[in-house]
Amino acid sequence: MIMVNTRKLEQLLKRSGRSAVTGTGQPVTAPLRRGLALSGGPAQRYDVAPRVDTAATDTLNDAAWENLAPLARDKDTDKAARLFNQQARDPALAKLFDVLRTQLIQTFRKRGLRSLGITSPHAGAGTSFTTAGLLASFARRADLHVVGLDLHFADPGLHRYFEAVPNGPILPAIRGDIPVETHLQRAYPTLALGLNRPDPESIQTGAAFPAEDFTDMMQDILGFMGPDFVVCDMPPLLEGDVALNLLPGIDAVLIVSDSRRTSASDIAACERVLQDQAEFLGVVMNRDATPQRGR
Repeated sequence: MIMVNTRKLEQLLKRSGRSAVTGTGQPVTAPLRRGLALSGGPAQRYDVAPRVDTAATDTLNDAAWENLAPLARDKDTDKAARLFNQQARDPALAKLFDVLRTQLIQTFRKRGLRSLGITSPHAGAGTSFTTAGLLASFARRADLHVVGLDLHFADPGLHRYFEAVPNGPILPAIRGDIPVETHLQRAYPTLALGLNRPDPESIQTGAAFPAEDFTDMMQDILGFMGPDFVVCDMPPLLEGDVALNLLPGIDAVLIVSDSRRTSASDIAACERVLQDQAEFLGVVMNRDATPQRGR
């Protein structure tokens, strides 16, 4: 996968005062205020046979997408969130997410993957910001249908980046108490979101549920909706067992690293957790990318 080290890119821009070129050959002309970088890691991670997934043969269910409820906009979004979201739409930052999107599409198609988990060693690294930026980038590709899920149970934050009101908690959909499509909202013609709202039960129980329940829900989404990809905003990997309970339903994982706080030992610990659980695709370096509230 292409490496995108925006810190080096920033240094080059500052020194030269001119545009720089990313690994894709596309120019970046604006100063980059935040850093996102996909780090691939050992080459042997990619020398594996494509996953055999019967859901990969599923086709898009146009009627199911058309019947989704439209995204409910939050009229009470606070000023700080609106300002942050406006800054997050900076063209230079959007280009970085587009590079990450293209890397993931190439890798997923090559290896027959359908679902991606975005997590971090500890809270506060920016998983919701990274997930939202990647989902927005997918929405700019009209040829791809993508579902995004917020799987933070006690303190979900993905809805803030879309300035939206969640349908409700996602836990009933995971447990099969409600059809998953009734929980989803259509944000764009090719992007559906399963936003999450905390409820007392999920907070008190730590969102306890059998791992098979989440796996079944993911298969329902892939089989009934027929999206190209499902992208999941996940809880921290090293804090509790909720993320571990989600891993059996996830094909591959990206780790979001806060360049100021995440240590090499944190990343190594995540690699050990992911071993034999899900394919570890690499690390997204995130710097100064999240507002004070949220991840």
